[in-house]
Order: sequence, then C-alpha cells, then structure tokens
Amino acid sequence: MINHGPDTEVLDAESSMPEDIVDVFGEEDEAPAQIAWSRWNSEPMPGLPKMAAVRRAYEACVSHDLPDGFAWALASAVTDPASLRAALSSPRDMPVVGGKFEFIEVDLWTPGVTPMVTNHRAFAERVYPASGSAGALGPLRGPTSEDGVTSTLRTDARSVSHVLAEAERAGTFILSDNKLAASIAERGIMMPVDVVYNEIHHEDGQPPACLLATAEGSSRVTNAHQVLGIEGARTVMYDLPADESNLRRLINSVLVEDPAEPGLTARMANKRRGKRNALIVRARVILRFVPTQASAYDFAQAVGGYLGMLHVDGPRPWPTTGKNEAMAESVVRALRHQDAITQQEHDYMAGLMEPQVAVRNGFPGDQDAQAAYVLATMLHPRLMSIVSRAIRDVTAAAKASPQAKAEAAAELALRPIRSLATSLPADDPTRREIDTMQAVYRRACRLRLYATADWKVTGRTPEELLDAALVELNSSVNTPTGAGDYSARTELAALAQFHLTRRGSLRREPFGSGGTNADKRGPHDVLRAMMEETQGLRLLYQAIIDGRAGRKPRVVDENGRLVRGRISENGVLTLDVDGDEIEIADQWLREDAFPRPGRNQQQMPTPPQPSSDEETPAMALARYKKNVGLALDALEQQVENLEELTDGSATPLVEIQGWATAGLVKRIDELRTRLSFWDSLAHRIARREHPATETD
Repeated sequence: MINHGPDTEVLDAESSMPEDIVDVFGEEDEAPAQIAWSRWNSEPMPGLPKMAAVRRAYEACVSHDLPDGFAWALASAVTDPASLRAALSSPRDMPVVGGKFEFIEVDLWTPGVTPMVTNHRAFAERVYPASGSAGALGPLRGPTSEDGVTSTLRTDARSVSHVLAEAERAGTFILSDNKLAASIAERGIMMPVDVVYNEIHHEDGQPPACLLATAEGSSRVTNAHQVLGIEGARTVMYDLPADESNLRRLINSVLVEDPAEPGLTARMANKRRGKRNALIVRARVILRFVPTQASAYDFAQAVGGYLGMLHVDGPRPWPTTGKNEAMAESVVRALRHQDAITQQEHDYMAGLMEPQVAVRNGFPGDQDAQAAYVLATMLHPRLMSIVSRAIRDVTAAAKASPQAKAEAAAELALRPIRSLATSLPADDPTRREIDTMQAVYRRACRLRLYATADWKVTGRTPEELLDAALVELNSSVNTPTGAGDYSARTELAALAQFHLTRRGSLRREPFGSGGTNADKRGPHDVLRAMMEETQGLRLLYQAIIDGRAGRKPRVVDENGRLVRGRISENGVLTLDVDGDEIEIADQWLREDAFPRPGRNQQQMPTPPQPSSDEETPAMALARYKKNVGLALDALEQQVENLEELTDGSATPLVEIQGWATAGLVKRIDELRTRLSFWDSLAHRIARREHPATETD
C-alpha cells in the first residue's frame, strides 16, 4: 500500500464533470434524443464486488507468480474477481519480438487503470535536461525491465512531483490532440486496451507507485477519466491506488446513479449514462514476458516493438515526432542493452544529461557538437546491424531504409534543442526558428557520408577542423569523387548543418514538382556539393563560427574572406566592396554557388583556369575521373529515391512491385570489372614505384 498524503475527496458526480464534457449531453430542456448503442445499454452493469472476493482474486494472482503490487492492483481493478481467477488458469500467448507475452482479457474499472506516463504520443512536449532549460527535471526514465522472464516494467523519477508534472503534461497534450471524450461518453471504450504492470520508483525515497498502466490505450483511458470527472494525475496514480476504499467509493458513486431514474431531464440522464459508459474498459492484461532461448530482448524492448507495430507504421499512427522518437528510443535502448555504448553515453545521447554535467564527463558541450555526436554514433557502420534491428522492431518494414535510420538519428540529435523550444512561448522567435529547422535538419541527415565515412566528433576547434578538411580535399584532387578520406569534411558538415538549417540558410527542396526549373536536390545534396569545393568548406567553417556566436552564417570567398555586396531575388551574388556583409541564402547556394549539374555556376573571382587547348592529357584524365564519381553519386541518389518511394506504408513501392534489373546489373558488373582492373593496376604501380623495405 502507498500513502502519499490525504485521500482525494470524491466529488459529486454533477459538479465534478468538466464543462467541455457537460456540453456534449445537450441543454437542460432538450427533448430526449435516440440513445446510441453502447455495451451498458444492452447488458446490466456489474455490481461492486465484495472485499472478500477481491482478496481471493489477489491470492490467486500471487499463486500464479505475479508480484505482490501487481496482484493487488489487478484484484482491486477487476470488475469480476471470479472471472480473473478463471482467466489466470488459462492465459493466452501473443508472439512479440524476442519472445511472447502471456496475457488474459478481463473487464477493469477505468479509475483503477492509469495512462502510461511515458506515452510516445506526447514525446514532442517533453523537455530534456540537455536543453539547458532552467528548472527542467527532464522526462521520466524508462520503462526498463530486467532480463529474462518478468512481469514488471520500471519507471524512475526524481520525486512524486516529477511524476505528476510529466503526467499532467502528457494528459494535457492527449486531451487536446486526441479528443475522444464525447465518443466515450456516448458509446464507451469500444476497443480493448493493453495493460501492463508498471512500478514508478522515486529517487527521493518515497515508496514506489504500483500501477496498472496502459501500454496501448492511454488516449482512451485519459479521455474516460475526464468523462468521469477525475481531474489531476495524482488521483489515479497515487491516491486511488493507495486506498482501495477511496477507489471503491468513486466506482460506487457512478453505479448508484441510474440514468433511467424517473424525473431526470435528458441532460442529467445523458450525463449519468456517459459516466457509466466510461467506467469500465476491456483490457488485455500482460501478465509476463517470456523470452525465447538466448533472446537479446527484454520486456521493455518487446513492449516498444509491439507499440511500434501499431503506431509507427500501424493503423493508429503517432505524430511524426512520436514515430521518429519511438525509433530513436528503440535504437538507443538496444545499443545500451547490447553494451555497444556505456550508460553515460546512453544518457548523453538520450538527452538525459545536463550540458555542464556532459562537459564534466568528457562529452561535447556545444549544441552542434552534441547533435553531431549522435549522428556519428547512430549511423556508424559498426553499429548498423543493431540500429537496423531496433528500427525494424518498432516498424512493419522488412528492412530499415537509409531514410528511416537518418530520421531516427536526426530526431535524437534534435531532442535537446526541440525541448528548449517546447519550454518557450508559442510566439517566441527562437521557438519558431527551431520548429522550422527540424524538417530541414532531418533531411540533411540523409547525407550518405554520415553512414559510410569513418568519422567521429573529435573536439577539434573549427580552425583545426577546416585545416584538416582542406588537406583532405587537396589530397583527393586526382581521385574520383567519394574516394579517399572524408573524416574531417564529414565532421565539419555535421557541425555546420546544425546552424545552416537553424538559421534558414539551408532549406529543404520544394514540395511536389516545384516547377520544371526547381532545384529538387535535398539539403544533404547541397552539403555534399559544398564538401567538394574549397569555398564550400570555408562556408561550412564560417557557419560554425557565426552560428556559435548567435548570428546567421555569412558568405566568404574561397580564401575565407567575408564578402560584401548583395544577393538578388534569383540567387545571384553581386560584389560591392562598399556594400554590407552578405548572409548565406539557400537560393544562392543552389543557384549560384553550388548549382545542380547542367546549371552554369557563377563562381566568386578565382585565378584563371586553363582553356581546353591548354588542358594536358593528365588534367583531362583527372576531370574524367571526377565525372565518374559525380555520375556514381547521381546513381546512388536515384537508387535511394527508389527506396524512399512508398505507397503510404513503410515498405518501399519497389519492394512490393519488384524491378527486373538483370540488364542494368550486367552493365554495372561490366563497369565494376574495368574499375577493379584499373584499381589493382594502380596498386601494382604504387608498389613498384615505392617498394617496401625491411623497416616498413
């Protein structure tokens, strides 16, 4: 039993009804309308069970190896204790990732069930410690679980007030985003909810809260509580579970009010009928998770996978942020569970570590570096098998596409700054700026090099990073595009894209056709072009310098000098030494500085280039090599476009319809044979010209 303070008084049924719910029942003098079908219009309501029956149900739960807290919560919440005892004797199985759920299906009193406080639907409203927001306690930690067979999910909080703050935040979001109260009042909760046993532990030493929580169905239960007039998360999370007599009084206050009582107005009858409809919910109660032999999954991961099938690609989708966050949570949990990252790395990547604590622990403190750290870790080739599996666990896709991996990594990278925006007023300019950047940043994370280059966040200064990037670029002059070392350039781009997207200097491609002359390249394509030019690298460097200084990135030339002049409406830059410094604009990047193939580039003043008559065979060879690399980039992009095209589900359309590519594959194989021959020839020439010595 839990006692966190005085019992919450059960208010009068009429006075406790929220105003927006009262309105759905009509005016006082309104004539009776035809009553919609509901379960409790067709069959009698069950009575309140005697305490002796509740205790027998509790003992049956304990005898079936349920934890004590689970046993009492379930026995107190079930409408028919005898049906619970019978169901426990023959539980059913549900296959899930990593094993199976053993479950039963029973009717529960809705006040005895609490919404899962870590509901993914409300992810966008969470404020993480990594945001640096003053007073932000951060989200609750979990749910987690022990390995092996278990019935318990665990959520960790700093205090009861921490739990209530997060629960109120989630409840407010659900009631505004998923309004079901009127429907529940009229017909009841039509579909079963999935219920798990969740223990909430408090760091301040308060006893744990032992709850029946909705793994699936939080929106329905939250709205049902509103119909019942239950206001405040404390009531269902602490006060009612702590005292069964309080719970029973609330239930009985609804049962004794007969909507068919003579003399009631239509409005009064409808209000009573609505509360009865909201009082009971059919529930699949998950008794335990049983992993398969040598399973790499725990209970929490299995629940996450089950919910992902319903809400990420399933019939009842979460908002975009919720879906991407579900994938990101699955990934970071799997990385930790597989010991691919430490607990500190998990907390840092998950946004659970305050900036000053992160720096003390040796992690990057700048927002751009924190985001880049997440990208470098989640998209690292060495971890890709774990990442892919974790994404597939919460989606219906046969494989995790590059797009899905990038979206999940981007969502986790943006978590601190997105929570910062959540803590600001809706009309705050900083919040609007952050809200706008998110879609662009996610698409910029599709830069293929993030997942293929051998890179990490090194902690080098922007100046050191630029120097290393220029060395890389100069050493790749005679190699095809995409070959050679890209580690410094990739790190530079990852840091810079944070500021370019936040300040609006880099935007996403146009929606739809965008017109015949529109630049359809994504922001990742523009970044890729910048990484192949000296001026592009210097622009990336300047974006970091200016972004960290709190200003919009400015244009520099290929020598790093700030440029003065103006940019026209069509993106053309005109120099004017007496003009103002120029801020980077997306249209200038696309139309003037780094135009798509086939568009003429109006470059900044550069040393004269040799004419075609002056081009030597060696120079022509280098040009052709570079063109082959560019053509390969274009081919890879087109293949990625095919993989991203869906018919509304998570499965690429090309995987549903197939594509007869034998002819193409034959041509690619022939090219591969020729390229491989030239590569081996280059190695032989290198060994001949630079023979190995004993000291080598």
